[in-house]
Amino acid sequence: MSNADKSSERFHTLVTILIALLAVVGAVISWRVAVTLDTANSADGAALRAITDREDSTLRAQVILTEHLIAYASYLENDALAEAYSALARANPARTDLADYASVFRYAANRARDAIPQRYLDREERLMRERDLGAHIAQEARDKDMESQPHYARADAARQKTRVLLVTIFSLSFAAFLLTTADAIRNPLRYLFLLSGAAVFALAVLIALLIEILSALSP
Repeated sequence: MSNADKSSERFHTLVTILIALLAVVGAVISWRVAVTLDTANSADGAALRAITDREDSTLRAQVILTEHLIAYASYLENDALAEAYSALARANPARTDLADYASVFRYAANRARDAIPQRYLDREERLMRERDLGAHIAQEARDKDMESQPHYARADAARQKTRVLLVTIFSLSFAAFLLTTADAIRNPLRYLFLLSGAAVFALAVLIALLIEILSALSP
């Protein structure tokens, strides 16, 4: 076998090894693309669950607030009637039934008042609606994840990473074309194709490693 044939054989072996490595790297990057897309989809799902949980919690808090509003309205009505009958009883001492009516309405007012936690009433015994609603939403938030924005941010980051990884896969395809061309031709130009293919291959691997490192370091 002549020196030219040996050189050509070594060149073919080198190109074959590079293409085999390229195929392995391409498979690994394709797997990372699939994993990253799954991460993005999972983050989207978590964001939707957070929105749903927040809406459910808000609805439950509004139901509780409505119950307190009904109790508060009953308290005001019965308290006003109790005051009115008390005034009539004082003006008409002979009418003992008026005092009885005042006691009945006072009892009803107190029962309605007891249905509302004191922390939701101010010093003038007025219902603080925003505090009532916010407190129940906050209580739900302690046990559930109701913030969708962090999940959407994670999904966006994962999709951005996927786009970069797809670029590296296209680059690997181009590198495979250059290497295959280098192996096919039989003139000194093949070395240019070989170096170009190896450079594109190395750059694609470097970009893929960099995006993986940055992804791992990001919170």
